[in-house]
Amino acid sequence: GALLAWTVCGIAQGDGSVWDFAESLFNPGSAPPTAAPPPTTLTHQGRRTARPMAARPTRPVPLTADADLVAAFEVLGQKWTGIILHTLATRPARYGELSTAIARISTKMLADRLRELVASGLVTHARLPPGPATYTLTADGRALLPALEQIRCWSRHRTRPRHSPGKAAPVSAPALPEATYARTVLGSGPGLALAHGAGAGSSIAGTYGPILDDLAAHHTVVGVDYPGSGDTPRSTTPLSLDDLADQLVAGAVAEGLETFAVSGYSLGGPVAIRAAARHPERVTALVLTATFPYRDNRLALALPVWRKLAESGDRTLLAEYLTMMALGADALEAMPDEQLRQAVGFTAAGVADGTPEQAELAPRADVRDDLPGIQAPTLVISTTQDRFTSTRLHRRLADTLPHSRLVELPTGHLPMVERPDEWRRLITDFLARHGA
Repeated sequence: GALLAWTVCGIAQGDGSVWDFAESLFNPGSAPPTAAPPPTTLTHQGRRTARPMAARPTRPVPLTADADLVAAFEVLGQKWTGIILHTLATRPARYGELSTAIARISTKMLADRLRELVASGLVTHARLPPGPATYTLTADGRALLPALEQIRCWSRHRTRPRHSPGKAAPVSAPALPEATYARTVLGSGPGLALAHGAGAGSSIAGTYGPILDDLAAHHTVVGVDYPGSGDTPRSTTPLSLDDLADQLVAGAVAEGLETFAVSGYSLGGPVAIRAAARHPERVTALVLTATFPYRDNRLALALPVWRKLAESGDRTLLAEYLTMMALGADALEAMPDEQLRQAVGFTAAGVADGTPEQAELAPRADVRDDLPGIQAPTLVISTTQDRFTSTRLHRRLADTLPHSRLVELPTGHLPMVERPDEWRRLITDFLARHGA
């Protein structure tokens, strides 16, 4: 009855859509109506009124994350990644140039992002003769530039306030400890802090003795002796690179030097680098000689032997090992037998009491993360006949330090013995050029 009343009303009103709807009810195979008519009923006065029908629930469209975008943003979604790629669009660049160009990024963040971009194949890191190692966009990296340009244009036309491009607030330097290490102070003029090596002759006098007076002729020289060297008591706990670096800086400041250059030899190289990283406001220049940024396989083999010989108490055996390893081939083979015996005896007499602790620290000294952030001009002196620290490590330093220059000195690990005048001249000429 209700259906008949509804149908009759529809006919009376000339509503053909009612027929369509009825057709779909009784003939399921027929096409459904394009729009269902509003349900109606008859009032006692015979007039048609609309009766609301409950809306059918609609099924939501399934949501899925696009797999290609997921893969892309695993790389591109990291903070600063797009900025680095867009900056490299201009030309290949060294780490230091990128750090300067992208002012607000931290040095560690930049190093991490560059490693990720190299690993993902968007950037390469290689030496471009005759210059230093640089970062360069690959073909895949360049393929992203149009998209990055679109994003840049979108950001330019946004109405919300944008971040200031200024440098991030500087991180305050660590507080200096009380200067407790024994120290040598000589001369007058611009400040020069000295960080010595480890083992035999491991003191300021033992490392820099042959050139100390010449350095003090134009500089106020301050050098500290590590625990177990010189007049500094031996440590009862393992040494820390941070502690050595802070004591070096504290010693110089205690002698009235607000800013100063730092020269680091052998183990003193990582000490000098860490001092510049922790106290950049004080270090004006670096000189790094016969040193290393981390333990490579050669050092991994050499240092444990050195430490075990030091712990054995057999100083003569230790001195023979150090003489063989430390002298360059030219100097070693030029010695007659008697002079060689004298050299071994001299080395044995100069072995520091703290050699075991210093030899234990050396393989733990890793300053690779510090290098990209060093802004001080740096001279890397590569001792080309060195059996302890390889020229490969010297080049690694020069390639990674942003403002560095590498020079070669044809000696073993002991330039102060083999070519002291040339070594001193390299140091003083570099410092004079940089006003340090």
